[in-house]
Amino acid sequence: MNSLILAGASIIYASSVCWLMQKTRGILCVSIAALMIISLIPAYGAAVGHRATLEERMAPAVSTAGAFSLVSTFSKGTTYGSYGWNLLSGSAKLTDRPNYYGENVLKVKSGSLLSDSKGVVRGDQIVSFQVAIDAARGMAMFGVEGASGSQVAAVGVMGTTIYAGQNFNSLEPVPNAIPQSVYPSGWVYITANVLNTSTPKSFSWTMQLFVDGSSSYFLNLSTPDAYSYSGVEMAVAGQSIASSYFTDIVFTSFEIPINIPGYNPMEGYGQGSGLLVNLLPSFTVLQANMVLNSWNVPETGVLSFQINAMNYYGTTRSSCVGFFQLGVDINPDGYISPWYVPGVNCIAHYFLNSDNPNIQPGFPTPAGSVLTLRIIDQPATNSLFFQIIDHNAPARYMYWNATIPYNGTEFFSTYTQLEFQPFSSYPISDYFFNGSLYNMEYGSPGSLTPLNATYMIPFILNAPPTWSFAYYSNSIAGYAQTG
Repeated sequence: MNSLILAGASIIYASSVCWLMQKTRGILCVSIAALMIISLIPAYGAAVGHRATLEERMAPAVSTAGAFSLVSTFSKGTTYGSYGWNLLSGSAKLTDRPNYYGENVLKVKSGSLLSDSKGVVRGDQIVSFQVAIDAARGMAMFGVEGASGSQVAAVGVMGTTIYAGQNFNSLEPVPNAIPQSVYPSGWVYITANVLNTSTPKSFSWTMQLFVDGSSSYFLNLSTPDAYSYSGVEMAVAGQSIASSYFTDIVFTSFEIPINIPGYNPMEGYGQGSGLLVNLLPSFTVLQANMVLNSWNVPETGVLSFQINAMNYYGTTRSSCVGFFQLGVDINPDGYISPWYVPGVNCIAHYFLNSDNPNIQPGFPTPAGSVLTLRIIDQPATNSLFFQIIDHNAPARYMYWNATIPYNGTEFFSTYTQLEFQPFSSYPISDYFFNGSLYNMEYGSPGSLTPLNATYMIPFILNAPPTWSFAYYSNSIAGYAQTG
């Protein structure tokens, strides 16, 4: 798709924009251990007069010392060993039947046990994991491994029942029903925080378990030995012919599931705004292709899909300063409204040739539209350039461009985001959207590098089970979002 690559001289520079401040955008802001995380992502944070107060927080030592992420997507052309997994007993292999969003998964036979500690740094006060499981037959188990070699926090799936315990041998069924979700048929998306919840009078670690979203806790379980975490394990038990399937595995010091009642539901992939595992090499261009497959929403300006780029200040702090965002509102009747956030106030600025959504719903674009999004630092002119190209819209709605003054540092981080505004007059279940971001690249003009799954760490804040997502760096699916 060469026609979608950076257009260079063909870019139209237009600096005029609509500076109306109708909405603020949320930013990713998390705290450690028992401290509450306050925000995530860049979206319409809150309506005017109801803006969230953001607590500035430095990233872990800024050097990211001690941060880690173990990521296993089992993409086509890889092996489970290439992700660091060791087969301790039984057998396992990659397969595309079944698949997960079109990508390979790991088939694990009954009686098998695998472990992985690749890149894990011990001694943090909180770790998170996620795993997608299809327990086709038997009991599929996933757990955090302790220094002694046994599990210190574990989950299991068998049929339509979720199990939890301190290890595989102590798993007990959780009475909560698995929520109905839009994840691929047969798959359950499990994520958890395992964290130090000690008080001055008692020592404790707890596993906060979520299933198919983070809008509510599925279970809180005492896991006192979890402080000794050293890696992760997966296993399958049952009849000899039983097999289960695993994929989309992440074990990290980055907090994945977040629950803050009343805050904007949002989810995405990447790093920044004070949540870091590693800095990207400095870059001046962030580019992605967005596909708007289909949507049905009842209200204008509530749901948005976007990308973010942060300079050094915005990368290492949860702050509106140095935080640049580019995206579209997903509006009723096939309309969208493009906007950007200029890195100073988290406020959405609608492009001048875009109707403000509080007045009109934007412009029409057909289902399946492909958009190109670019955020470009232009040091030679001390400016930033924002561009959205809708390749399927009528000609007068194709190009959306804005240039703003800028003399800050280059960019060092990025993340994606889907966000819902709680001020909606309708429940979140009334909003449907299916879309994806792909060809996500960063670098300099003429020299761009794809963002891979090891960098694109997931986060979900108050996300309901009616939302699903996955990230594959080697697939056109890219960051697929359904909800």
